[in-house]
Amino acid sequence: MQVDPEQLAAIPLLEGLDPFSLGTIAENSVKTYVRPGFRLVAEGESGFSFSMILSGSAEVRVAGETVATLGKGDVFGEMAIVSGRTRNADVVATSEMVLASMMVWDFRAMIDRHGEVRQRLEQLIAERSAG
Repeated sequence: MQVDPEQLAAIPLLEGLDPFSLGTIAENSVKTYVRPGFRLVAEGESGFSFSMILSGSAEVRVAGETVATLGKGDVFGEMAIVSGRTRNADVVATSEMVLASMMVWDFRAMIDRHGEVRQRLEQLIAERSAG
């Protein structure tokens, strides 16, 4: 299902991008509907996708312990792609969710084209790595 570029404009990571850029990102994303309890990513697996939460909520769990909650506008999956390491946590839906997800090659193209997105992403990774 097609992602609406206007929904992407509400994602803080993509804030300020022009309509053409948001349209391109939307074209390279897939809209997914998820039920509560669904494990979106698994700790220890390879990272091949990046997701942006359009609606709903999820928990980030390390070794089964909840370490963070995510909601509308949040993103996940970036750390494994950028680092080249395996996923460092499970992400589990705690409500019905709608995601905009992209594959690793589209994610890399997005951050290569948009320096401001890359900078925000680097800041987010630093914050998440710190604790």
